[in-house]
Amino acid sequence: MSISPTRVDDYCSATGLSLADVRKCLPEDITEHHPFRAWRALVRALLLLAIGPLCLTQLQFTQGADLLWQVPAHIACWVLTGFALVGLFTIGHDAGHEAFSKSHAVNNVVGHLCMFPLVNSYAVWVITHDHHHAHTQLRGHEVDWAAHLQTREELAQTSWKENPILRLGYAIPFGVFFWILWNTVRRSASVSVFLPERQYQNEKLRLAFSNAFMILGAVLIYGGLLWVGGLWTMVKYYGMAAFVATWVGALVVTLQHANQDTLYFDKQSWTPIRGQMVSTFDIRFSRILSWMWCHIDIHIPHHIAPRIPWYRLPEARLAILKAHPDLYQERRFRFRDLAWMLRTPTLERNEARRVWQLSKN
Repeated sequence: MSISPTRVDDYCSATGLSLADVRKCLPEDITEHHPFRAWRALVRALLLLAIGPLCLTQLQFTQGADLLWQVPAHIACWVLTGFALVGLFTIGHDAGHEAFSKSHAVNNVVGHLCMFPLVNSYAVWVITHDHHHAHTQLRGHEVDWAAHLQTREELAQTSWKENPILRLGYAIPFGVFFWILWNTVRRSASVSVFLPERQYQNEKLRLAFSNAFMILGAVLIYGGLLWVGGLWTMVKYYGMAAFVATWVGALVVTLQHANQDTLYFDKQSWTPIRGQMVSTFDIRFSRILSWMWCHIDIHIPHHIAPRIPWYRLPEARLAILKAHPDLYQERRFRFRDLAWMLRTPTLERNEARRVWQLSKN
């Protein structure tokens, strides 16, 4: 990657560039809602979501040579449905940022409907995701996988008994992804730590409703399929697709803030520009995937101004790229870029920059 976080950080420090300065290059109407485009995207996502299961109704596994086309056909349907779920989740993501509609009530309804198919509590997700935006790459505060990263000295002082989750993430291949899945559970179980006590008490009813809706969704989808056709029906028509969506989402979320050159900050050195511009990347996928996923791969503008609707992100990207071409960290997805995750790296302190970096495995 020709543009590195250290290069962006040097420029921002030298020029005093702020997040407000970057926002000035965006069109004034960039956060305006276009109801037709928003609802059309929701309908499109639901139609795409229906194609895979409909095709699966015509597919069965039989013995013999037919398996040579039946297995790939099943996999294609699962991948298609999983990708459609990612797009549906992105629309719920927009609703969580009040970017789907001007109406808070509409955003709330759409958000719940888009999140529950992946067994995600909408209210919990909104609270913890807002925390991520407010503390991006801030060590000790970030809610995602990076919250578990340790220095070698810290890791040596941590026992399996004290923190098995942390140790397991370092012990198993691609432990970063294990942490992502664990954090999905952790967020729901400890959402109170992300809110002041008074706000948490005010949010209790909304959290309870959202959790109940999530459980209801899981019962209806998984329980319903299990009741209708048994375990294989549940796996065939939804379980495999949900598995694909979960891992694709985990991959995209990880790469948008992580590579071998990523910087992490402590409370004394963190600034909004360091969190949202220095530590955020566009990891671009093919046009068809970007379309299916509602441009979730265009991530820098989203961290600059979270209320930009997904369909305005390409426009916002071009505006930032034109104004700050040497600061826009964008690259194409390549499987070889995942190599550093095979063995979870430790952190090391760069005293000259007052930042933390991944040590080289």
